[in-house]
Amino acid sequence: MRLGDAVLLIIIALVVSAFLVNPSLNGLVLSGINYVMNHVINGTINVPVLTTRPVSGPCTSWSLVNVSLTNGEPLFVEVINGSYVYLLTNSQLSAWGGGPGAPNNYTWFSSVPGIYVVSPGPGNYGLLVCGNTGITYRVLNYTAMGLAVYYGPDYSNITTNAVLGLFNITNACIENSTGTAEPGFSLQLNAYVVIKYGDNYVIHWVQDALVVLGGQYWFQGEVDVVNYIGSYKNVIYEQGKCVFGCFETPMVGELIIAVNSTNYGVVINYGYALLQLGNETFNPRINWFAHELIPIPNATAYIVTSLTEGPYGWPMDTEFVIGGPGNGGGVEFRDLNAYLSLFYWNGTSWVPYPITYSFGISTGEYAVNVYVLPIGPSTAELVVGHNNYQKLGG
Repeated sequence: MRLGDAVLLIIIALVVSAFLVNPSLNGLVLSGINYVMNHVINGTINVPVLTTRPVSGPCTSWSLVNVSLTNGEPLFVEVINGSYVYLLTNSQLSAWGGGPGAPNNYTWFSSVPGIYVVSPGPGNYGLLVCGNTGITYRVLNYTAMGLAVYYGPDYSNITTNAVLGLFNITNACIENSTGTAEPGFSLQLNAYVVIKYGDNYVIHWVQDALVVLGGQYWFQGEVDVVNYIGSYKNVIYEQGKCVFGCFETPMVGELIIAVNSTNYGVVINYGYALLQLGNETFNPRINWFAHELIPIPNATAYIVTSLTEGPYGWPMDTEFVIGGPGNGGGVEFRDLNAYLSLFYWNGTSWVPYPITYSFGISTGEYAVNVYVLPIGPSTAELVVGHNNYQKLGG
């Protein structure tokens, strides 16, 4: 049963006050914005190294799915412990003929846990999984593009109580978009919150988004896709030409999600800050515009990045990505230049995620004609070009 409205307001007020009076948290949140603005290109694109040597795998138990790749689409594969995963052409599959021996010839193979992006070229393939068959795969037609984290070093989990996305959108021109009546796009900070209580746990997917639609913009938060918890429309340019939230570039700011465990339940806080919009600059200030109370007393909650499958069948990734404006829609850009950085709170400071990819799979929205360039640790530049699905760094 939910707490009464009066009690809920008191709890939220206390939680928000704790964040706003914490100078170390707010100072470190805002100090990172120059990292995005001043970075120079100093990295190269790295793609996963795929194993090509012959190995044998335990194929006494196996499963097979057909995969069709038409326009050079890549294949997303998550390999888990105890899985021997092969990508076979029809002739390779026919030559194998079935277990228990492993195929001698294959297009791609891995038994090392992790995230892989495989680009074998157009054709029909068989995805053969020997041993533990509970892998995740997806043909990457289009997804949201930007920065996504699926695991830490040695495929470990990354646990934190706050994540931060820094953005500098210097230009964004939309060719077309779907999902809403007006043209637009969204910049999404997406994460998974794991709440443990006793021997039980529950997982929630959370989103802090900047939505640009019909020339205007606002910030909104969501829990578990269907639970829209609030938005904030901006009234700015008091002495200028726009007084009701027009979207202009450059647009510089940040999105932040923070989680607090209290005696009354878990509170998920959604915030943003704007530093520049068009020719106007603003005093750095975090606006905690939405809050969600999960009424599980004395629980422990964290934002978790993990290869473990979440409630929607995908790895529990953390994303800072651009996609369509809403309702599962997409956006195609005619022109785009944006800088994104993704950080997490390690208990004393904001640090970049150690391993990033150019695409996220946990949101229904997607982007077209977006190429992601790595320019530093957990930092990327987005420009127009064919979607590139790959590992960026780490």
